Amino acid sequence: MLNTIKLLRIQFSVFLMPISLFSFFYIQPELNYQLMLVLIIWHLLVFPSSNGYNSYHDRDEGPIGALEAPPKPTELLLQVANVMDSMAILLSIFINVYFTAFVIVFILVSRLYSNRQVRLKKYPVVAFLIVCLCQGTGVFVANVFGLSSAALFSNPSVVYSAIASYFFVGTIYPLTQIYQHEADAKDGVKTLSMLLGKKSTFVFSGFMFLLATLFIYLSFRDNNLLNNFWLFNIVMLPATIYFISWAIRSFRNTAQVNFKNTMIMLLLSSLLNNIYFLILLIK
Repeated sequence: MLNTIKLLRIQFSVFLMPISLFSFFYIQPELNYQLMLVLIIWHLLVFPSSNGYNSYHDRDEGPIGALEAPPKPTELLLQVANVMDSMAILLSIFINVYFTAFVIVFILVSRLYSNRQVRLKKYPVVAFLIVCLCQGTGVFVANVFGLSSAALFSNPSVVYSAIASYFFVGTIYPLTQIYQHEADAKDGVKTLSMLLGKKSTFVFSGFMFLLATLFIYLSFRDNNLLNNFWLFNIVMLPATIYFISWAIRSFRNTAQVNFKNTMIMLLLSSLLNNIYFLILLIK
C-alpha cells in the first residue's frame, strides 16, 4: 500500500497549485465547502490519480517527477486510481454540472494520454498541446465555471490569465522530460523534449515563460494593476536566475541534465509561483 501511495505522487500536485490560485484571484471565492471541494478534487484526487494511472502503464524503472526511485506498480494502484477518479466525479456534482463536465473530460483525456492502447503521450506535439490545455487553461476555466460563472470571461484580463496558465504549464512540461530521453526511447515514446533536443528544450521552455510573462502583463495592464506584473518578475527572479544558470551549465556539460537539477527547478518555480499568487489573494 505504501508503494501505491508513493506512485500517486501527491506532492507533485503542488506544481499545479498556482493555476488554481491564479483563478481564485479573479473569482474571489468565499471560504466555504465548495472551495474546499475544488481544491480536494484537483489536488488530492484527480492529479494524484492521473499520476498513478500513468505510472501503472509506464512501469518506470528510472526517476520520474518527485520520485527518484519509483517502486513497481501493482493492480492495487489501478484500483486506487479508479476509486479516486470516481470520488472526484461524485464530489464535483456538489459544485455544479459544468465543473463536473470539466472533471470528467480531464480524467478521460488523462487516461487516453497514458493508456497503452491509445498512448497520446507518444505523439510529442499532441501530448504537449493536450497537457497544457488540460492542466493549465482547462483547470483555470473549470474553476471559474465551478465557483463563479462564464460572465467572468467578459473581462479581457481573465481571458489573458487563462492563456497565461497555458504557457505556465508549457514552461514546465518539457523540463519534466529532459532527463528521461533514454528511458522514454526504450518505452517507445518520443517526447517533446526528445524532439527538440536537450539544448533546444531549455530554449523552448524559456520562450514559453516569456509568453506566460507577456500574458501576465496583458492581464494586469488592462486593470491598471501593473504593480502586480512587476511583483511577478521580482518574486520569480530566483527561479529565472536558476533556470539560466542551469541551462548554461547543461550546455557545457550534459551531465547537468539530471533528475536532481530538474526537481530543484520545478520545486523552486512552483514554490515562488504559489507565493506570488498567495500574495495577490491576500492583497
